Amino acid sequence: MGLIKLLILLGLAYVAFLFWRRLQAAQVEKRRSAPPPQAPRMVRCAQCQLHLPETLALRRDDKWYCCSEHRDVDQRP
Repeated sequence: MGLIKLLILLGLAYVAFLFWRRLQAAQVEKRRSAPPPQAPRMVRCAQCQLHLPETLALRRDDKWYCCSEHRDVDQRP
């Protein structure tokens, strides 16, 4: 009777191991198929020509600026 219980326990452990391996393989495949993260779009300051991410830049009309001082300098007549 003890041998049957042992075989059933080993069978259940093997099924659990196979299930775990399939889950791991699915996660690896999901990571492979996901597109890589994109680099942020870079813009150039109209005053000093510094390149910086668009999310950090200030925009006025069609020009980009790295800081408010450069934006204000460019607005003087």
